[in-house]
Amino acid sequence: MEEVIQVLDNMQCDVCGEKTFQEREGFFYCIECGTQKQQIQAVDLTADEDFNETAGGKHTSRVIRQPKKVAEANNDITSWEFYNYVLRGFLQELLDMGAKPELKLMTLQVWAAYMSQMEVAFCRSNDGLPKLNVRVLHRDARIIYDYKRAKLKKIRKGIKSADPNDERAKLRMWNKTKRKLDASGYTKSGAKKAGPGGQQSIGMRWSWKARKTLKRTMSLKHLDKHSRVSSMQCHGLRPKAKELHNFDRNIYNLNSHKLYVVLAIALNMVEDDIQLTDLLRLVEEEHLTSRYMLKYLPANVAAKGKTLIKGMELGNLRDQCSYTYLRNHVGYMAHFINLSEFQKPNLLALAERYVLELGLPPRVAKYVGSLLDLHPPRFSSAQDFHVYPRYEPRVMAYIVYVMKLLFGLDDVKERKISMSAKQINEELQNAGGDEPQVPPLFVFTEWMHFVELRKEIVAQYNQSFARRFGVANKTDCQVDDFLVKERKQKEQDYGHDEVQGTQAMQRQYENMTHTIEALLKQHFGESIEDSVAKNHIEFQPSLTPAHTYFQRILHQVQDATLNIQIPDFMHVDHSQRNLDPFVGETNELKQYFAQRGLKMHVLEVACQEDIEKVGIFQPLAALTPTTREFRANCDIKSEVWINELRRKEKRPDFQFRQPTATYGAAYLARLQQRQAMRERLEASNPFWEITATPSYLIKLNNDEEVLLDTLSSLQTFEEENMDPLEVPLDLPRRHLEKKLINSSESETESNGIFGEDSEQKPPVLEELVLQISNFDCWLLHGFTSKIREVDKRALRPYFPYSFRWLLETCAATIGVGWDVLYEQLMILEVMFHHGIKDWSNYKHLLRIESTSSEKDRQSLVRAYKDLW
Repeated sequence: MEEVIQVLDNMQCDVCGEKTFQEREGFFYCIECGTQKQQIQAVDLTADEDFNETAGGKHTSRVIRQPKKVAEANNDITSWEFYNYVLRGFLQELLDMGAKPELKLMTLQVWAAYMSQMEVAFCRSNDGLPKLNVRVLHRDARIIYDYKRAKLKKIRKGIKSADPNDERAKLRMWNKTKRKLDASGYTKSGAKKAGPGGQQSIGMRWSWKARKTLKRTMSLKHLDKHSRVSSMQCHGLRPKAKELHNFDRNIYNLNSHKLYVVLAIALNMVEDDIQLTDLLRLVEEEHLTSRYMLKYLPANVAAKGKTLIKGMELGNLRDQCSYTYLRNHVGYMAHFINLSEFQKPNLLALAERYVLELGLPPRVAKYVGSLLDLHPPRFSSAQDFHVYPRYEPRVMAYIVYVMKLLFGLDDVKERKISMSAKQINEELQNAGGDEPQVPPLFVFTEWMHFVELRKEIVAQYNQSFARRFGVANKTDCQVDDFLVKERKQKEQDYGHDEVQGTQAMQRQYENMTHTIEALLKQHFGESIEDSVAKNHIEFQPSLTPAHTYFQRILHQVQDATLNIQIPDFMHVDHSQRNLDPFVGETNELKQYFAQRGLKMHVLEVACQEDIEKVGIFQPLAALTPTTREFRANCDIKSEVWINELRRKEKRPDFQFRQPTATYGAAYLARLQQRQAMRERLEASNPFWEITATPSYLIKLNNDEEVLLDTLSSLQTFEEENMDPLEVPLDLPRRHLEKKLINSSESETESNGIFGEDSEQKPPVLEELVLQISNFDCWLLHGFTSKIREVDKRALRPYFPYSFRWLLETCAATIGVGWDVLYEQLMILEVMFHHGIKDWSNYKHLLRIESTSSEKDRQSLVRAYKDLW
């Protein structure tokens, strides 16, 4: 055979990288270093038209390149090894973000427990080989047990059988047979061959759960037969997903979401600051993402990136997942590995972080801490202790509850309080000059404007932040973010040349890109690189993204790096404003104005709208349509048809009902009798001492006598009137003397400075008036266990605008739905307003009133008490 110099497509020398080869006797040698190319070999096929291989007659010849089967390096890894590398990379990313060092050992323990229950590793019965589960990948079966996937036979229809006398068909068949014979001569003689009947030396082994599941579709004898031959020709390797239970389908399907679950459990067990919602946000911001999985693998394994990803079946898997999905899978994993219980994080520290993220004063976190100490939550589930508690929504619900107590959030009360606080701030600025000694008061409406505009600003530079808060930004910002992520993926992924294709395709792609960039630069005056570098900000991962990202933007605006205009009111730090007067601590502010000749009165504002009157909401169960025959009336007139439609009453999907159901007289008597019996048994117990609470009448300034038992410990009393009472109180008394200031508005004055004269005079125009909440709030309760999207849309309009905005903002801050946060808020309100029998003795008695006449309200309390 003559020596021919050829340039082979997509082939280069393994030593020097040269792409030109010299063909000699069917083999190809590099012209630069002389190294033989092992992957290809030329074969000469010659035959005449009569299939006579003699020298005479007309014959044809051609040269083909036949891949030569050589022993390749064993770089194939199973899916468990693949995800082991990826989990190690994710763990290192979390450690770089500031996670605790103990997270590494805890992650290894959780991963080892999961692999042990899967019978893959860390168990004695494997004999060195992992067992297959019901959701096994074909790649794992092929690598471990030399499993051969059955090929589907294609049935070609409409093709007539070939003519046996056709000479061209005979020639094609002969050439095909000759090529197979010639190629078989280069097969390695020492290759592994199957035994009689195709039986392999090592049969496939199934885990006990897989054998139990496959036993439903075939007998164990039939399954053992397939296991011996390492092939399942009459059955699929794994059952369909619809044939499995929900738990089996989710727990045995190993993917990137399982890595997030393992990390979430490990973070909870070491009591790290990164919570479940923080882990979800890191995934959404692509700090932990499957986009860059190949960079965590060894170089020799990652070189086959495209083939490896295809074998892992990651094509249809989405990287991001919801809070409900991840929380459910954490419970599945905890049940699968027999986890004892979850660790309760530091709720007060979590509240302080959320308060900083929202830009609220630290006094809100202090208020939340007092509520946590008053009645600590248990986070115990009556149904299943493996369910992951909603720690983050519960803490955020405490913050919403505090804001609801302090400002009402009924679209009227918070505006009155905010207008009063603005007037006080103006007086503080006039009295103290540029630097007043007393910090300005917190204004709720100004804080709303600050938070809303902060969303818009940060969303223009962070796409995940925009999606979380539902902010619509510019299209060019989205395109720039997409280009940055694609460029980052190309820099970190291996085997990118494989994706690009041949050299001609790469040159065509480069020429097209250069042409487009030149046109864009000519039209807009700057290239894509300059535009992306100018408008893109690379944010570092943070536990307080809104606060940290906004401070980063303000810093770059000051350095003239960003060419945007920030309003002056966005530079106000609302976390440094004073919230103490709204809690009832107004002495310092009164003394400050008194030294300057001003007098300040404090008025309590009641909630303007009683939403509780609509009743308890409850979704109605969907009706199953009855099967009946409908016949069309073609002779009906239009007016008759419209009148019939109007007469039909549509069944509502959502209803409110008043808790007016009462107990019968006989049933109520039995309940009271049983309660009296329990009290007698407790009284006879020598280790239990019960003393009846004495009843006293307290006479107020308006000659009204009030029972001491009716005074709640949450009610505030006057600070300056510290005369001793006849009976001791558990808490300091404040706002005990109430007086009516304005009869047209049902507002009461509290915490005022009273002289010797007990008669109260209305404030003059020169006096300052500070309006605060009377610590009451509207209530809108119901059952949310089976609430649907239709019911959510029906419930949402009942919320005031200010409360709806705060609820959705706080829910988006932690990445959950507003219905999840509202359910936790209802748990707090039901327990604090209906679940505790006696507030004066809350330290000794916390129980539900069993003889209440409102059945619906008591059933609501019992339902939410289990979630406390």
